[in-house]
Amino acid sequence: MKIAFIEPSPVESNVYSKLHMPLLGPLYLGAILKQRGHQVSIFNENIYRPDYSKLDADLIGISILTSTSKRGYEIAKKFPKEKVIIGGVHASLLPEESLQYARQVVIGEAEEVIADIVEGRMKDPIVRGREVKNLDSLPQPDFSLVKGYKIPAMIMPVSTSRGCPFDCSFCSVTKLFGRNYRFRSAQSVMQELLTRRTGTLFFCDDNFTAHPKRTEELLKLMMENKINNWTCQARCDVAKNDKLLNMMVRAGCTTVCVGFESVNNKTLEAYHKKQTIEDIIKAIKSFHRKKIKIHGMFILGADQDSAKTVWETLKFAIKQKIDTIQMSILTPFPGTKICEELEREKRIFSRDWSLYDGQHIVFKPKLLSARELQLNVVRAYAKFYSLSNSLALLLGLRLRNAFFRFMGNRIVKKWVAHNRKMQWILQG
Repeated sequence: MKIAFIEPSPVESNVYSKLHMPLLGPLYLGAILKQRGHQVSIFNENIYRPDYSKLDADLIGISILTSTSKRGYEIAKKFPKEKVIIGGVHASLLPEESLQYARQVVIGEAEEVIADIVEGRMKDPIVRGREVKNLDSLPQPDFSLVKGYKIPAMIMPVSTSRGCPFDCSFCSVTKLFGRNYRFRSAQSVMQELLTRRTGTLFFCDDNFTAHPKRTEELLKLMMENKINNWTCQARCDVAKNDKLLNMMVRAGCTTVCVGFESVNNKTLEAYHKKQTIEDIIKAIKSFHRKKIKIHGMFILGADQDSAKTVWETLKFAIKQKIDTIQMSILTPFPGTKICEELEREKRIFSRDWSLYDGQHIVFKPKLLSARELQLNVVRAYAKFYSLSNSLALLLGLRLRNAFFRFMGNRIVKKWVAHNRKMQWILQG
């Protein structure tokens, strides 16, 4: 069969769309089906948008996030319903909604059911995927299937685990992958890394260092095979493990993306983050002592946050010399505890899924208006990513930071231009 997987683009630009990193889910499914003799093409709209009227395929698989679901449904309507299968995070959380646009919807992990679905042995309208117990059994993601994706790539994603034992109130990861970690073996990951030709590797695990002994084993192999120049996502607690941090440096870690989430201890408690401001400061100092750059991620708009919290976050980022930041607005994604709470209190005022991207406000905050939160976050973002700050970094030869500051500046300007129609937010 001819099968086309499609990853819709978000309405808004963000740093991930600019870096052109395809989702790994369709890549795993594509590799499985390719092994079974099917002809597979993957279209990531951030990289290449085809003429759908001329797309020759027997089956269309669309993978949607909440923020891309609206665009995904638009694409689905371009094809006969009996040709369309929809999966991904949003479809897993709201399968009945997605089923309006497809013959079948897949909930959760699809690797162990995709062949049965495609080849007609599994015909239920809503198919519940099966948790992959042995991640080593999966084939390597096949990036050659992504149309328009240039290899070697500037940055290439790698997944080494699934699941998360934490249960942050704003996050839907545990709903999809469970609270138990599952890991690929270090040997399996190493086999994949040796085939990758890229400028930078991005370990997209929610917490790359969740199992220190296993991470140490992988880092040893990376050092032996001279794999370097990589970025990962991690929690603050990794900074307490000096041995592991030293190994990360020797193995070529250049940047860590850390979910600091807030500079308000009450907010951290509400988010169930199990970390304090003191933990965050110590982690930042530890990373910087090791010359590891930090991409600090914050979520603003909790019931404990005011307009002052936004500017305290900016001041904190500047004072602690965080290299780049991501200031997201709290978003009540379907299936999260935050969503359930705000629904009970009737505080969600928009179900336009394209706004559920961490950049738009869709609910009524407690200590400030929705407009105040939106405006203050945009202005704080613009200040951090100002041209003057970008030029100062460039003149100081901090080229990587300057590059991302210039990118951030363009994204903020584009966001404001695109959202001028949202008068309730941007007037004044």
